[in-house]
Amino acid sequence: MTRAHRSRRAGMVITSLAAAAAVALGGYLVWGLRSLIVPVGVGGLLAYIVRPLVARLERLRVPRDLAIGLLLLAFGLAALFIVTSIRAVMPSDIGLLELRSRALYTFNQRYQALMGLDPSLTRGNRIYRWLHGDLDPVVDRVNLLLALTPEERARFVTVWPRGADGAPAGSDRRVHYDRANVETLEKRQQTARAAPAARSEAPPPAATASGSRAQTPLAALGEILSTWIVAPLMFLFLLQDTGEIKQGLLRAVPNRLFEPALTVLADLDRALGDYVRGLFLECCLLGLTVGLFLTLIGVPPRWTIAIGIVTGASNVVPYLGSAVALVSALAYGLLAEDIRPLLPMVSPENFAIWVIVAVLLAQLLDNVVLEPIVLGSVVKLHPLVVVIGVVGGAILFGTVGMLLAIPALTVFKVLVSSTARQLRVQRPGTRWP
Repeated sequence: MTRAHRSRRAGMVITSLAAAAAVALGGYLVWGLRSLIVPVGVGGLLAYIVRPLVARLERLRVPRDLAIGLLLLAFGLAALFIVTSIRAVMPSDIGLLELRSRALYTFNQRYQALMGLDPSLTRGNRIYRWLHGDLDPVVDRVNLLLALTPEERARFVTVWPRGADGAPAGSDRRVHYDRANVETLEKRQQTARAAPAARSEAPPPAATASGSRAQTPLAALGEILSTWIVAPLMFLFLLQDTGEIKQGLLRAVPNRLFEPALTVLADLDRALGDYVRGLFLECCLLGLTVGLFLTLIGVPPRWTIAIGIVTGASNVVPYLGSAVALVSALAYGLLAEDIRPLLPMVSPENFAIWVIVAVLLAQLLDNVVLEPIVLGSVVKLHPLVVVIGVVGGAILFGTVGMLLAIPALTVFKVLVSSTARQLRVQRPGTRWP
């Protein structure tokens, strides 16, 4: 073995160790700064979405700073609209008590009808006899979660007096819900005493309430703002950039690899930009489709707007948006007392079936029409890769990993394929798998 060969091998070992150390250091930094991944990712993705708009405004002789300011104003107005729409469906304190009381009453009534329970809640149909050992603890947990405390009941009865002069319309019905819930809870407690094992599994309501009050809302808001302040800064810096970031990266590349590296960066930029803009448009269209279909079957517009916004935002994870729409609409059907559909064939009795049909039609339209048209030219990932990536990202980084798994896989696939293609061009005689 010659001295040149030994020195070349030593250089390869040192390079490999340095690369391994760099990967380990990068992984450690990513894990330590994982709370900043979502704000940085959101700011960067929004910059990718609106960068063509900035370029178009510049072609119309609008200064770049003014174009960015107009986009920030548009985003601010959109955020204000989203917050206003969501706040419109958020109940007040008394409204929340009424919502809980009505939800508990409806839940118990439908459960008793499904299981064919008698007034004592101890005997039911064949399904209940088979499954009551597993279902009763779950029903007990739901009752304890939704039941009003004595203080809450006192406020509730004070606001909705039964039979009093000047009492609001429907107050008798609300008080009836509350009394029926109290009777049902007493019956279930009597049944639970006969089966203490089932009751011992149910957590007390005070335990859940104390955990939710461990942090004050002001402290939670301060923590969120201190982290998310990075998002608008990332957005502004990327839009202000006119190529300095790419030039800084290319300066570290040797001259013989300059053109391949420039091509790889261009491929990454084009693929990530097309994917992010296409995904944003697809999520918006899916949210509009779900909102339109739910309006047709009788969901009020103020609820369909909120459900559509949440559906579109959550559709970043494949099929999660449709699942959110289905659960939200079914929850509305469980609590709604007056459904006024635009379609004559929809009724309160079959409303749940029409909710499922509406969401399935929206998802089918997304798969057959929206996705091929909007995302037809972007990088394709196998469904199994998508599932493994989302689940693996959720396991490693929680919600952060779940949201950014697909963009990360897209970048990785484009990086590998573009790099391999450039290496084939540089070394025509080399075979790559």
